[in-house]
Amino acid sequence: MRGAVQWAQPVLRDKLTRLLHGRERSWTAAVAPRLVAQATATDNTRWRTETVAFTSTSVAVATVRCRATGCRYVVKVPWTDQAVEGLRRQAEVLDLLGSNQRLPDLRSLLPSCAAQGEVEGRYYCVEGALRGVAASGLMLRRTRRAALLASASRVIRDLHQRTRERTLLDRDAVADWVDAPLRRLEKYVATHPRRDRLLDTVWRLREELLAALVGRTVSISWIHGDFWPGNLLATSSGEVTGIVDWDRAAARQLPLHDLLHLHILARRLARGDELGEIVVHALRHGIDRTLDVPAAEAASWLDGIPPRPALLLYWLRHMLLFIDSEGDHDDPRWIRSNVERVLVDV
Repeated sequence: MRGAVQWAQPVLRDKLTRLLHGRERSWTAAVAPRLVAQATATDNTRWRTETVAFTSTSVAVATVRCRATGCRYVVKVPWTDQAVEGLRRQAEVLDLLGSNQRLPDLRSLLPSCAAQGEVEGRYYCVEGALRGVAASGLMLRRTRRAALLASASRVIRDLHQRTRERTLLDRDAVADWVDAPLRRLEKYVATHPRRDRLLDTVWRLREELLAALVGRTVSISWIHGDFWPGNLLATSSGEVTGIVDWDRAAARQLPLHDLLHLHILARRLARGDELGEIVVHALRHGIDRTLDVPAAEAASWLDGIPPRPALLLYWLRHMLLFIDSEGDHDDPRWIRSNVERVLVDV
């Protein structure tokens, strides 16, 4: 029942989005065929807009199909400065990964930017459409869910392995992983009713994580940074055919972020638990039991880092990426469930 409620929430949000962003969707639907025609040096009349969605990150996404051949493109138009920055960042990442000679098998899974520019003062990007269906739709069918998670794990681990390097972690190396998110937490708890207690927790976490990481040799690599079923396309049988939304990708990061995020968000989709609740459960009962994976597999994600510091690092990175993002920073429920929920329990 809880899973059904979880699935009802996105449907209600989609209906609300259609009501609130009809102007943006209509404008994008009107200009999208022209932008695809320009990108492909073809006539406007060859193309028609099939659908337009408006994402939680304020991007209008139009699917445009060729009337004659059925070929499809995706036109993305961001409607806030933060959304523009995200799309520009993704274009840079895709250019870097697409030209990386170590990643021949990844290219077919990446969106290809056919054109970008401005139309009527608005930034846009035209991408070739990837094949497959939204992978999040497979999460309520156990056999398809297992196949999808296995395929997604193989794909992302290939990226990790082909771009990895071994490194000795010193204090400077872990500063961005530990100090930056904890400084943001200090800002958050400064106005909290339990300010003194939570500040003590933040300072304790800093000492704990530095002790666990500094002096340790680990593998670092490129990561996707928001690797969950909502950013995957797949066949009906669960084989991954595309990976989208690369704006949070980064080099020289711990691969555990992608693997934990994939399985934590899969549980959230299947059962309706909040991310913070899942992290707390994993801290108490173990990653393998919480995410229903073999202990040896869970241990392989962490590369020797103990489970508690690994989970805390994952949570801190996720919190830092999203606490100031559109739709989350002003949502008291998201803050309580994913920031405060963990902070009061560690």
